[in-house]
Amino acid sequence: HVMMYVNDMSRALAFYKGKLGFVVNFETPHYSSLRHEGMKCRLDLHPTEADSKDVGFGPLPYFAAKDFDGALAKLQKAGVKTGTPRREGDSPRFVTFWDSEGNALGIEEAR
Repeated sequence: HVMMYVNDMSRALAFYKGKLGFVVNFETPHYSSLRHEGMKCRLDLHPTEADSKDVGFGPLPYFAAKDFDGALAKLQKAGVKTGTPRREGDSPRFVTFWDSEGNALGIEEAR
């Protein structure tokens, strides 16, 4: 699983549930765990101290998407901040997007 630091647990939970379709395994003010059945992914959220450098500097998890364009359009329709899709050399297309806390995540086109 991936653990992400957040500044505001309630806001982060609302983002991952409402915009990305995660469901809660358990939820506390100090640590929460979510899962996404379609992506077969577990994501844990941990609060950080105010003004900490933990948020936005952690891991950059990428999710594979069979329908890359559809996944990107769904994020944009939900009001999620996204970057510009690109590729590096022969790589599949990929794009960065940001959660409610400023953490970067990515989608990579499944081949």
